[in-house]
Amino acid sequence: MNNYTLRYGIAGGIVSIALGLLNWFTVAQWFGPIPSQTVGWLSIILSLMCVPLGIRYFRDKLNDGNVSFGQGFRIGFGITFVVSALMYFYSALFFIFQGEEFIEWTKRGLSTAEVAAYEQQIAQTPAWVYTPWVQAFLLFVSIMLIGLVITAISSLILKRSGER
Repeated sequence: MNNYTLRYGIAGGIVSIALGLLNWFTVAQWFGPIPSQTVGWLSIILSLMCVPLGIRYFRDKLNDGNVSFGQGFRIGFGITFVVSALMYFYSALFFIFQGEEFIEWTKRGLSTAEVAAYEQQIAQTPAWVYTPWVQAFLLFVSIMLIGLVITAISSLILKRSGER
């Protein structure tokens, strides 16, 4: 993996982790699940903005102003993979240390009937689904899918051949 791919991927991962921690300790505690989830997804999308920055860096600084769709897609995929991998480890650690509190937090603001339905749904779901590693993997896949969309769009927009 190239230095610039790692650099932009690590930067995106750090942005996502920092915003995730800030979200958990502020928005989640003060405003509840729905605003926190919105902020969480927006922070992931913001962290994946490192994808077009990395493709543009390659095009403008390393490749004489040229980048094909394939080159852009490979770079974007690499950056997305690094962000997703960092978020996998962050998410696993989060669920190891905050998992029980997180489950209780998700019930916040629900009526008694909604809590009962939620707990019934959890009881019917296999226990392995709520392990830190599965939850982290689900986040990894989600970030990869969002990142691949951003990668494809960025590769199309930033694609430039030798003509100017």
